[in-house]
Amino acid sequence: MIETGLQWMRPQWLWGLVPLLMVFIYWLKQGKGRSVWESVVDPHLQPYVIDGNVPQAHRASYALFIGWLLALLMLAGPVWEQQEVPVFQAQKAEIVLFDLSRSMWSDDIAPDRLTRARFKLSDLLSQSEGRQIGLIGFAERPYVVSPLTEDTSTVDAFVPSLSPDIMPVQGSRLDLAIDRAVALFEQASVQRGHILYVGDQSIGKQDIDAAMRAREQGHRLSVLAVGTAAGKPLRDEQGQFIQDASGSIVVPQLDMAAMTDLARAGDGRAVTLTTNQSDLEQLASVRESIAVEAGDPLEAARKTYWIEYSPWLVWPLMLAALWMFRRGVIA
Repeated sequence: MIETGLQWMRPQWLWGLVPLLMVFIYWLKQGKGRSVWESVVDPHLQPYVIDGNVPQAHRASYALFIGWLLALLMLAGPVWEQQEVPVFQAQKAEIVLFDLSRSMWSDDIAPDRLTRARFKLSDLLSQSEGRQIGLIGFAERPYVVSPLTEDTSTVDAFVPSLSPDIMPVQGSRLDLAIDRAVALFEQASVQRGHILYVGDQSIGKQDIDAAMRAREQGHRLSVLAVGTAAGKPLRDEQGQFIQDASGSIVVPQLDMAAMTDLARAGDGRAVTLTTNQSDLEQLASVRESIAVEAGDPLEAARKTYWIEYSPWLVWPLMLAALWMFRRGVIA
């Protein structure tokens, strides 16, 4: 819809008119519009000895106030005409599901799974320019750390704080995290998005079903698996082995075959975390194939912008400033 009539793109600058008016009133009350001789020459003689014309410096002062006024109006951005332009930029959206179950403390990869996963997530964010990124941390329940945003530096600021300690209840419900990611896409009107699971949990039927539901709604799910198949006994903060309900020592083992089945159900790709960039390179093809389709395609293809002509006033203002500088008004 093309609007008409005068609008202001940056109306906050109009507040600058208040100090301008105050200075102008003060200047008039101080008698700056009169000759300085009027204070020393007898009023009866003033018509004969004082030139009635306003001095050049006073005319320049008036020009300075007018220039100030025009500058404020220019900065406020008066516009009155709009133009429709086509938009062809393809955007992409991705939500990272970060596993925060206690198994991520396993040190079968140095220094431990959690630290390596956080470093890899930072690498991923550094390669996500121009992409909308969201972050969900989960254990028994998913929690949105950051909604979809193009400001990857903001998302990266949360990465060092990702730890199982921040989870109120422990567990491993990847299926709920997948459903939460789909809900975030719906809230952002994203019809095709990429879900990347970063973790080490055992994959169950409910997780496969959640990946298939996400796929049916137009999204793809990939896996960045963390850990080794052999695993290593899990220790608590005191260095003691953690035991399950039956008294057996917990040894988190990575089932890469199950991770592959999960990615296949989500029409994505499963890779194992590596010390180099090869894992992210393998995921790149899937990440780059996901484009955001928000709203009506016909409406999304064109955007309306205000045409701003006021910047052209910069040139006459610069010439006036040079003239006043030469005359000694602002020097």
